[in-house]
Amino acid sequence: MKKQILIATLLSLTTAAAGTIAVAKPGFGPERQRPTFEQLDADSDGQLTQAEMETMTKNRFNEVDANADGLLSAEELAAHQQARIAARTARMIEKFDKDGDGQLSATEMPQRPGPHNFLEKADTDGNGSISKAEFDTAQAIVEAVMKKRHHRGGPEGRDHGPDSE
Repeated sequence: MKKQILIATLLSLTTAAAGTIAVAKPGFGPERQRPTFEQLDADSDGQLTQAEMETMTKNRFNEVDANADGLLSAEELAAHQQARIAARTARMIEKFDKDGDGQLSATEMPQRPGPHNFLEKADTDGNGSISKAEFDTAQAIVEAVMKKRHHRGGPEGRDHGPDSE
């Protein structure tokens, strides 16, 4: 049972066919879109059953299991991850490539929070520079946000991430 839960968890994170770059289809593929109720309700009776959920999980597993041996090898998982990355990269270029040359220049890249606005956010006294204290405060805030974002602990606060014991 524990192995099935692990596989189901893995499949919820990895949903594309190994080694393929597919056009997005709801619920499956490199796009990582969540399936709709209608997709999960295989018999269209307006109810989701355990059997329908298990079928979806099995189908996702089979999409990644390229050699159909019932096991996911490191190569199959890597191929799957590469397909997801390739699809995401293609979408990013399509979305931001203003001049249509198939590449992104520095000016076409999306502006996101990062080092370019770190000074502005960390400069709490507004003097145009960051002191050691302001830097340390900003770093502590970033670390707290990242820890909260990645922490998957239960009521006892246990961390179930890769670094947990």
